[in-house]
Amino acid sequence: MTHKLWISLVALGVCVGGLSGTSAMAKPAAPKAAPGPAMLKRDFQIAPNGLRWGISFPMLGKVYDDAYDAEYAPVLTKTDPGRQMELLEAEIADKKALVRRGKVEFGSTPTGVDSTPLAGEFGYNNGESMAKVILNGGTVRYLFFYTDRLWKVYDEYKLGKTSKLGASWEDAVKALSELLGGPAQMLGPDGSVGRSFDEAVWVTATMQIRAINRSHQNVVAVAWADRAVTEKIGAGRKSNKLGNPTAMDSKVRDVTQPDPNIKPMRSGPDKPEDTKKSKK
Repeated sequence: MTHKLWISLVALGVCVGGLSGTSAMAKPAAPKAAPGPAMLKRDFQIAPNGLRWGISFPMLGKVYDDAYDAEYAPVLTKTDPGRQMELLEAEIADKKALVRRGKVEFGSTPTGVDSTPLAGEFGYNNGESMAKVILNGGTVRYLFFYTDRLWKVYDEYKLGKTSKLGASWEDAVKALSELLGGPAQMLGPDGSVGRSFDEAVWVTATMQIRAINRSHQNVVAVAWADRAVTEKIGAGRKSNKLGNPTAMDSKVRDVTQPDPNIKPMRSGPDKPEDTKKSKK
């Protein structure tokens, strides 16, 4: 069973860590307490090797440089020098460059990410940023940073008959519960906390794991986050909200909108005479 769990989780981009100590286990809930996320007995390590909480953005580039080199090494050794070799090397270089050029800073200027399903996964004016990586099989991975330290990994998985997570949201929650080793806390959308979709939530000693229902796009996302950062980052977001992204800058408004105190010399072209009134 343990071996099967290891193989299944590696397919999803994580590895099983050691069992948590007794101090990391959840205390028995009081009879009247609301149910919370299940405290899992295992912790997890997100692939590839070297990807861990707290690494900087430059270190992330190095992690994926090594991962792509290892991934392509068997193919390159079987490829003769020439055009095919050049194409493979160019492909590797493009993937490495994507990690670095895809960084988005969530400063004081709207980025457009607000209009995507990732809205709610980040905050402005709070030292946050994001990078993007394309994994094997086409899975899209977003990596979130807080004060230039990695704290969350967000993977998008396609649903379908051949998907690792099944063909529906219900299938995905069931599969993840079996793989992770415990039931999820089910949460509905809540705009007050930035939750736009139904979610299933688990926790370990060091990590919060969320499955996000985007089945209307035929997608289920799985977000792995540092629990310590998750529990404190919200306070900074509340005090550092971005202003109205559609509001017009005052300098632009002064140039593009007329002064209401100046009357126009002419209001517009003369209205054509109403010929119908002259007819009796």
